[in-house]
Amino acid sequence: MKKNSSSSKTATSSSSLALLAALVPPPAFSTSAAAAAASSALAALQSNHVFMAGFWAWAAAQVLKVFTKRWKKGRWDWRELAASGGMPSSHSALSVAVTAAAARTLGLESAVFAVALCYSLVVMYDAAGVRLHAGKQAEVLNTLLADVAREHPAAGRRLKEVLGHTPRQVAAGAALGLAVGLILPIGGSPQVL
Repeated sequence: MKKNSSSSKTATSSSSLALLAALVPPPAFSTSAAAAAASSALAALQSNHVFMAGFWAWAAAQVLKVFTKRWKKGRWDWRELAASGGMPSSHSALSVAVTAAAARTLGLESAVFAVALCYSLVVMYDAAGVRLHAGKQAEVLNTLLADVAREHPAAGRRLKEVLGHTPRQVAAGAALGLAVGLILPIGGSPQVL
């Protein structure tokens, strides 16, 4: 008897949900509303001094990689615009620019500056440490596969060897980021978070 009562409650609640779903129209999806939201978000990012400092430092570092590759290798390589590794470190430039801009905008006592500083130190340590050594290991593995294990199925694929940065590349990226973060004009008044 309890089984019938419980199954009738389930059937009643299911029919109630179906009736409610029929009465309440689904939210309307508007392409123009989505475009307006995207435009608003883009405008907000463009007016965010901290974000723009990081963006421009990253972009400048990526463009500079094309020129440093030309100077070092004697040829233009436009793939450097999207490459990791190389001179200067775009990761370091971005993180230090964000840190410097946060310091200028919010002050050295702000939590945002403290988080950005810790983040920058981790990024630079990782770029010159872990990622650099991973690239060196890839170089050794590529040599082993080419010389010793020619018949191995992975012998035809090469691992990317330029993953990290030398300490000089990290320092150059940090200097670029610091310059951009300190020189880029601040729009509006500082906000306290």
